[in-house]
Amino acid sequence: MTSRFLQQVAALGLGADPTDQQLGEVGRLMQDWMRLPRALPDDVMALPKADGQQELLYPLHVAHGKPALYLVSDGPGVASPPHEHTTWAVIIGLSGNERNVLYQRDTAAATLHALCTIDVKENDVIHLRADAIHATVAADDLPTFHLHLYGKPLAELAPYASRCYPAASAP
Repeated sequence: MTSRFLQQVAALGLGADPTDQQLGEVGRLMQDWMRLPRALPDDVMALPKADGQQELLYPLHVAHGKPALYLVSDGPGVASPPHEHTTWAVIIGLSGNERNVLYQRDTAAATLHALCTIDVKENDVIHLRADAIHATVAADDLPTFHLHLYGKPLAELAPYASRCYPAASAP
């Protein structure tokens, strides 16, 4: 099932900076895929969910220069500072609540301004363009368990700390 989904994504010919409409289509494909019985193999669904302050990252499909699929689980309350991926991302919730705060960069003032908050729960989708800046927190009392599809493997991005921004407000 995973390979079929990835073939559908490849057929879209997204490139390095797809439009919101194209990323929305990837989100719809993800939702359709997750509606299928046993969309993910039992061994994937049985992977441990984060406990306490754990942040777990399970690579499911990673190939050089191609979209990469990960299963991500953050323990309750785990937060990430505002950061950018420098590649596009589409995230679908399997369980738990990942609260995303999206930011706009004010280059003149060298600050970030919160634009909106989007909760990603079961079957919810969020997509982020390559230049998007967001912060996350595993809201509620449950760990998150979400699929993250990135435009390229995380190992091909600049180090995480170099892609983070200070912000006056947390998610």
